[in-house]
Amino acid sequence: MTGSKPDLIVIGAGIVGLSSAYYIKKLNPDLDITVIDRAPTIAQGNTARSAAGFRDLFTSDINFELSHSTMQFFRDVQKKNKYDLGMKFVGYLFLMGKHDKRVEYMESLSKKTGVRFYDEKDLKSLDYLNLSPAGENSGIMNLPDIELAALGQNCGIIDPGLVCNFYYEELRKLGVSFSFNTDVQMVRLSPVKPLDYPGEPFLWQDKTISSLKTNKGELNGEQYLLATDVWTTGLTDPLGIDSHIRPKKRQVFQVSGDKIRDVVLSSPFTDERIFPFTILPKEGVYLRPAAQEKSFWVGVADDIGRDFSFSENPEAEDDFYNMSIYQIANSYFPILEGARVTAKWAGYYSYNTIDKTPFIFRSMNLVIATGTSGSGILKGDGIGRFTEAVFSGKDKVQLYNGSEIETSSLGVDYRMIDKEKIIL
Repeated sequence: MTGSKPDLIVIGAGIVGLSSAYYIKKLNPDLDITVIDRAPTIAQGNTARSAAGFRDLFTSDINFELSHSTMQFFRDVQKKNKYDLGMKFVGYLFLMGKHDKRVEYMESLSKKTGVRFYDEKDLKSLDYLNLSPAGENSGIMNLPDIELAALGQNCGIIDPGLVCNFYYEELRKLGVSFSFNTDVQMVRLSPVKPLDYPGEPFLWQDKTISSLKTNKGELNGEQYLLATDVWTTGLTDPLGIDSHIRPKKRQVFQVSGDKIRDVVLSSPFTDERIFPFTILPKEGVYLRPAAQEKSFWVGVADDIGRDFSFSENPEAEDDFYNMSIYQIANSYFPILEGARVTAKWAGYYSYNTIDKTPFIFRSMNLVIATGTSGSGILKGDGIGRFTEAVFSGKDKVQLYNGSEIETSSLGVDYRMIDKEKIIL
């Protein structure tokens, strides 16, 4: 990039940065675009640390449209374009009691997408599933019985690396350049008409983003796009721009064993013959099938008690698995007893703490796309199209499934969105 000044510099080569750059370049082919990232290659941040599932089961209309259209696009990329995304429609299985608030959500969603219900009689045939946890620990933890289940049929598992690689290869074909190992340390604010006077910019001066301070020196562009996930706040706070997000640490534990292997590689629910991504009735603890490893990935989106602190290199906590997640998961799936934790990792959700829906907005010559709240992959294509519309100044964005949404709806000033009630 030495001596060049691209029309647009995209900071962040995860799913949001890549999909956004793709649609901006595709619809503005004459733009000179460069994507930069602190990592040595694409998708090395929280994109790579996700639970790697996809679903269109969201209570918010806009979250439903973003995810539903993204799933249609990914499905067509894999089926029609013959590009493997590791996409398998194993389903999302919500195990619930009759009074679980999610029952109402699933009944409502069944009018918009594929949802199949199972009663207690259906579930009793699963001899590895404990429908009625008993014993002292069950009482202490207040574990509800499983009385019914809802299977999201347009849901499943996917490979984030393959998804990002698809966009990366398309971007390279379109002539977009990349600069890896490029760490942005500061986004510089300057006056539009500098006076070369100490202390600029002053209150009365019009302002713009002039450059990026990086480990490789100053980088200059005409416009900038921040797709930096949980790192966004550190770059926008000095500018006085509120990113509207906070970090929440998330942990995943790969659990393996002979009994687990047999369950993971069988399913009475779908033709994939892989057990569904399963959400338990207590605290949203989930079991995600990892067919290649013949294991479950076990995790939870814990809220109260999990602080908003941030570390560059988060680590999964053995005690959190042993004393919290395992106690719930094993009560419903006794096959976890004696199983081994064979891998573990941690990352962050960039939480929009108000409505759990992405923020995509412009300030000066800077576009900010963040706040995916843990669902960046499964809304990735829709977010990319949305970001292009904001970048290009369009009033509406058209998603892959043909639906249109006002671009201001994910912004700051005219935002009117229902709070999302299904966060995993």
